Amino acid sequence: MKTKSEKGAVVLIMTSLLILAVLILSLGTYKSTFYQIKRAQNEVLAKQGHWRAEGAIECLFTFISETKTEPSLLSKNNSSTEYNDLKSACNITYPLENLYAKTISSASSTISYQLTYELNNEELIKKNIIPKITYGNGAIQARGNLIIDGSLNVYPDVTGDKIDDKDKCVAIKYTGAIDYRFSGSGLKTLNPEDNGPYDGYKGTCHASTKSNINISSKTDDPATSSNFLSDYIKENHYDPFEAFFQKPRSKLAEVKNEYTVISGSKVNCANTIATAFATSDKVWVEGDCDLGNAHSFTSLPDKPRNLVIDGGILSMVGSVTFYGSVYHIFVAPIDSDGNIDLTGHWENMATAPYILESRKKFVSHNQVGSFVPTGGLILDTPNSSTLLRGSIVFKYKRTARKEEYNNFIWQKGSWNDL
Repeated sequence: MKTKSEKGAVVLIMTSLLILAVLILSLGTYKSTFYQIKRAQNEVLAKQGHWRAEGAIECLFTFISETKTEPSLLSKNNSSTEYNDLKSACNITYPLENLYAKTISSASSTISYQLTYELNNEELIKKNIIPKITYGNGAIQARGNLIIDGSLNVYPDVTGDKIDDKDKCVAIKYTGAIDYRFSGSGLKTLNPEDNGPYDGYKGTCHASTKSNINISSKTDDPATSSNFLSDYIKENHYDPFEAFFQKPRSKLAEVKNEYTVISGSKVNCANTIATAFATSDKVWVEGDCDLGNAHSFTSLPDKPRNLVIDGGILSMVGSVTFYGSVYHIFVAPIDSDGNIDLTGHWENMATAPYILESRKKFVSHNQVGSFVPTGGLILDTPNSSTLLRGSIVFKYKRTARKEEYNNFIWQKGSWNDL
């Protein structure tokens, strides 16, 4: 009996040891499985945080693009209304989270920004955006009719496209009609200036975009319209405002707030403008403006600047190269019969004797001589006409314009190598 009891005890002990070993092994496996589960959960949470950060950065970029908000208003802890709108739009839980734009460079007048998402004061995602620089709208842009009386040689802009390795050039983009009245050297498109359309440019125009007209011609006359080659681009619904200011026309007041605003005058308007440019590179003139011979502009240093004439006619008689751009906004009033009469605007204008009485009814922009704004001439004057009379050599140089940077793209290599 004793032997059987001892054998039973041995079996019981062995069984217990086996069960204990299995239990220990099970517990070890369970701990390992639990660790893997916890690790997987942590990785999911980490990915969710990363995706949240990427989504926030995308939201910030979309906010800037859609609202045309100046990124400097979205700096860290900014108190602007725009910054509060951003936090609301992107569902940022402040102060746990932070989303903002930071200036990272200001080389060659080009400002870039770093978009940053923070969680618990730790930067999780940083991506860079740079201004989107557009070109190809022409040295002259006319939202209205254009009369060219004399000779005009244009060193043009380029579209960015090529034909047989030569550039498609654009001298003038217009919405109305061009009436060219031949004299002098004619109406010619030459090759662009080196560095003219943009920094680093050096090229030539394709022959199909180099008009050379030595006969009076009109774009709306079937007999002569073919004299204007592809460097004269007509777009019936072209709006130069957004192309120039990088903001829709509905935000004109917002754009204007970024300028030094002065009142126009019918005598010595150029002197007032030159004084304003001494302390600002963006000047906005309200009302009629007579530049006279514009001689006071010759003392201005060669640096980028924009001159806007808004709500009045513009006239000048002289041969001056203005280092900058000129943007003229004037919507001529139309009477009940569909006619316009600007004669009243021409009263007491210093250079009024240099324009025919019959033209005073419909001309809102008059240039006699060779006044050249090298940064571009933008004629936002629907319902009326511009008269360019004289011998003009228009050497277009984009860098003379004070750029408006409100459209941005991802910097290459900053986000998925876009």
